[in-house]
Amino acid sequence: MIVAILLAALQAGSASAAVQTAQDRVRKDLNAWFKSQGPARAKAREKARAAVGELIDFDALAKSTLGSKWDGLSTKDRARYTAALRGAMEANYLAKMRQGKTSDVDQVKSEVLSEESKGGQTLVKTRVTSGADTAAIDYQMERGKKGWRAVDVVTEGVSLAETYRDQVSRLVAKKNFDAVVSALEKKRKALEAGEDKPAASGAPAAAPR
Repeated sequence: MIVAILLAALQAGSASAAVQTAQDRVRKDLNAWFKSQGPARAKAREKARAAVGELIDFDALAKSTLGSKWDGLSTKDRARYTAALRGAMEANYLAKMRQGKTSDVDQVKSEVLSEESKGGQTLVKTRVTSGADTAAIDYQMERGKKGWRAVDVVTEGVSLAETYRDQVSRLVAKKNFDAVVSALEKKRKALEAGEDKPAASGAPAAAPR
């Protein structure tokens, strides 16, 4: 019975199938990135980041994390913030996927556990395993013009959207909008600076935080 439910959830065009396909692509592109050398490395990294974009709706997350402040921004500032947020999230996602030795990426496995319609969205629950380590990652999916995308990712009970919303709210209250964009860009650059350093051992890949 359980197997039948999972097979139905993974049917072509479903939210679960979109999550599984995107996760498989991320791992494939990460492997290519880790193994590349010279000029090809930068191109391979961008391809890996594009794979993350196939799974996560950064436009929706940008609007969600700014809340009511989004409506008061100009089109230019919305674009600046979305680009900065995406850069930080993509770099962080790849950094988490890189935890462990490069050769271990093939050993990281993801499994769709269930799919549930909830208030116009679809919650896809997954489990990521790397050796003896596991992580529960839930994707809050919405279907738009570009297909299924995650508008929130919950890792071990921690919401990605809520985490960034809290951080952004605190920073805006203390400083201003430009400080938020600068902080996100600084985070991206710091993560990128460590990309060519030896990878450290760690838990299985999780969602960007």
